[in-house]
Amino acid sequence: MLDISLLGPIDVRVSGERMSLSPLERNLLAVLTLSKGKVISTDRIINSLWGDRHPASARSRVHGVVSSLRRKIGEGLVTRHPGYLLDPGGVAVDLDECEERARQARQASSTGEAVELLRRALGLWRGEPLDGVTAPGVEYDRVRLAELRVGLLEQRFAAELELGHHAELVSELAAAVSAHPLREQLAGQLMLALYRCNRQADALRVYEALRERLAEELGSDPCADLRHLHAAILRGDPVPPGVPGPVELAAEAAAEEVAEFRPAQLPASVGHFTGRQRELAALTQAIGRPADEPSVLLVTGPGGIGKTALVVRWAHSAARRYPDGQLFVDLHGQVSAAALCPRAALGVVLGGLGVTKPDTPDTADERAALFRTLISSRRVLIVADDAGGLGPLLPLVPPTPASQLVVTSRRRLTALAAHHAVQALHLEPLSPQATRELLARIVGPERLREPGATRVVQWCGGWPLATRLAGTKLAARPWQALASFANELDELSDLVLDDDPRSVRSALVSAQRELSPAAAYLFGRMARHQSPSVIFPYPATAADPAVRRVRRLLDELVAVHLVVEVGPGRYRIHDLVRRFARQSGADLLDRDAVDQWVPHRDPALAEPATRMADSHRI
Repeated sequence: MLDISLLGPIDVRVSGERMSLSPLERNLLAVLTLSKGKVISTDRIINSLWGDRHPASARSRVHGVVSSLRRKIGEGLVTRHPGYLLDPGGVAVDLDECEERARQARQASSTGEAVELLRRALGLWRGEPLDGVTAPGVEYDRVRLAELRVGLLEQRFAAELELGHHAELVSELAAAVSAHPLREQLAGQLMLALYRCNRQADALRVYEALRERLAEELGSDPCADLRHLHAAILRGDPVPPGVPGPVELAAEAAAEEVAEFRPAQLPASVGHFTGRQRELAALTQAIGRPADEPSVLLVTGPGGIGKTALVVRWAHSAARRYPDGQLFVDLHGQVSAAALCPRAALGVVLGGLGVTKPDTPDTADERAALFRTLISSRRVLIVADDAGGLGPLLPLVPPTPASQLVVTSRRRLTALAAHHAVQALHLEPLSPQATRELLARIVGPERLREPGATRVVQWCGGWPLATRLAGTKLAARPWQALASFANELDELSDLVLDDDPRSVRSALVSAQRELSPAAAYLFGRMARHQSPSVIFPYPATAADPAVRRVRRLLDELVAVHLVVEVGPGRYRIHDLVRRFARQSGADLLDRDAVDQWVPHRDPALAEPATRMADSHRI
């Protein structure tokens, strides 16, 4: 058994016997242990051990150190191209045990249990982390581990303050504040402990010392949490054991300030809104059902299908059900450079609730706690538009069913249902009749009586965005014959208007970028069929590994709404999407799997056909 201690001076024991290591061996073992189970290339090891000052014959020196270290610690040090790894089997590292106890503390069923687990985690520390390691490549980890220890201390202090152990903590907190004089949470915890010990003057001195230090070294003031706690102590407000700490005090103060604030952030409804009566009714029915837990309304579909337009239209009609306000936050998808992280999304929502920037907490967890406090007793509608993943969404779920979160996304977000109750609505393209009606509202019904109107409607494919762009372009050309415009559309893959970056193609390109090369290739091959639906006869041979691979590729396509699963082994590609796929093309990395299990035209649809012979595989 190999035992490695990193939380203090490096210590290595093999079957209980301490090993004496040279400085270079110690550095190499630290680098490998911090990435236990992962292959570290020889080049990276050289950079980690010597930084920019590589010695002569650096590779030979690494090989020599590896050999000598292996003789001491055994065959757990494995050579594997392009470098080496430390096999996690049979290796015990104190850092792993510390992080496991910290994880258990976060999931503890009681505060007392959490305190005990945190004490055991901190008891593993024997001094400064990685003491005795001089490799330049571990400096990041040294800082990370030091931050881990302080964070565990803050968690333990917070839990013990909740248990009313303020008197026992004063001396330990004072030492921690002295060791970390700019750590505002520690200062706030010391202020709470002193104040609960009837030492109001000492608590105020801690605040003043921190304020002066921050002003002198950083030119800033204490955070909003501490300012609210300072004000509470000055007023002499009672803070008995068990009362929430500074973050919750800030939340209470902010809640008082914004109690009368009624946000109304819904954007204007899109012009010429057409159709979607069934979908509007489904959303209204969803919020009308009695509920004893929060739920999320999720509207999904490909880009340009009209998700935002539908939700905004519905939200205006439902606003009266949420008298305490309506919030709107654009999450900007997942792959966009403007995509919001959880902290930023919470910042936008808190600003909408009237929380000023100085009163907005720094961390995502603190912001989430403040958000829940502010709306826990209110009825608020929150629209989160263009969600690319769960990260920014989960903190926005209201804590009670009185408020409602409505989400639009180009992805299915199936994992959301593992966290909360979800009512999902998938948007399909408009019917040809609704598409024609939308065009008529933009260009006038008289224009659509000309020859070529049917071809224009077909080109739009039921996509509201494509229909609006085509209609706007046509309205700007009052003298162009509709048949001429239809001919022009037949030569185009997309429409873009001046000063409007939106297009259906850009939305589909964004979806395609999320695909693996194999899924992108399969997408292109499926689109070559004339039938609107294709069949993959995989259920009969589902045990075949190739079938499972193709199924995963199909799941990728369904997840980003490039194809729609309409039955067992049956998939539909909308005309507009097929047109895009034919013009884009992609490479196949898993060609054998796709070519072995190929789609066939669907005999259940409009074009009668039998399953294709092997010679007609895509």
